[in-house]
Amino acid sequence: MDMAVLFSSLMGLFLLIGVGFFAVRAGLLPAEASKPLSTLLMKITLPATVLTSLLQPFDPSFLVLGGWMFALGAVLVPLFALLSLVLSKVFRVPEGRRGMWCCTTTFFNNGFMGFPIALALFGEEGLTLTVIMSVPFTLLAYSVGAKMVCMDLPKGGASAPISWKKVIFSAVNLSMAIGLLLYFTQIQLPDAIETPLVYLSNVTTPLSMLITGMNLSQGRVTDILKDRDVFASAGVRLLLFPLLAWGVMRSLPGIHPLVLGAALINMSMPSLAAAAMLGEQYGGCTQLAARAIFLSSLLCLGTIPLIALLL
Repeated sequence: MDMAVLFSSLMGLFLLIGVGFFAVRAGLLPAEASKPLSTLLMKITLPATVLTSLLQPFDPSFLVLGGWMFALGAVLVPLFALLSLVLSKVFRVPEGRRGMWCCTTTFFNNGFMGFPIALALFGEEGLTLTVIMSVPFTLLAYSVGAKMVCMDLPKGGASAPISWKKVIFSAVNLSMAIGLLLYFTQIQLPDAIETPLVYLSNVTTPLSMLITGMNLSQGRVTDILKDRDVFASAGVRLLLFPLLAWGVMRSLPGIHPLVLGAALINMSMPSLAAAAMLGEQYGGCTQLAARAIFLSSLLCLGTIPLIALLL
């Protein structure tokens, strides 16, 4: 990978994060605006990005790369989950926080940051591969991740049931299903439909970075500096697990450089933004979730370029 191109792309994205941060701190935008903007991103612009990334000529060899990405997501994420349970005891994370700690170390922000960064660094093919990895990732995040969060409940406490309908039939998954159908059948969309989809797709990257910056503006650094568990979570999520993933993937014979790059950068993302939502829904430690998301999103500005040096 051309490191000059990498740093230039990341710097541009991180400057957009700064715009979102200072827009809230300067009072130009209310912090509450991040919620409707997040809905716009996850239900409209991101699905458009996923769909348009699949509007490309059919290539049988690309299916092999997609199979690699799916398998890596299905194997490495459960491995992270098992290791997080062990590490939570090594770092002596207290009961009542341990489940959320495991969730924030295991699951990464593949939607808000992973998709746009993959697109910026690896183009539409890299984005498509990242989308394919998101299939097992999403199923695991909202099942295994939810179960982890439920560990923080008092013994005998009840949690909300997992909504598999929302997990499987999300806007991103539906757009991917439509995109795959168009990819395999090579049906061409009319320009009147494809052009607006491309316009919406172009909004995704700047919008996701602005939202990330807006969310970062709400964190209180003084509280985070006193929280040992949050620093442990960030270290595992941003450094230990990406290095582990790199070691595993490098040992696999015949792995394609594009698969290695897209998977490694994706697994170097900060903690899952939806971890706080899972905490609210299933009774986990939302305080730890918010702090872990804030700190890992801040520190990833330095750790992602470091991990990228391995490529």
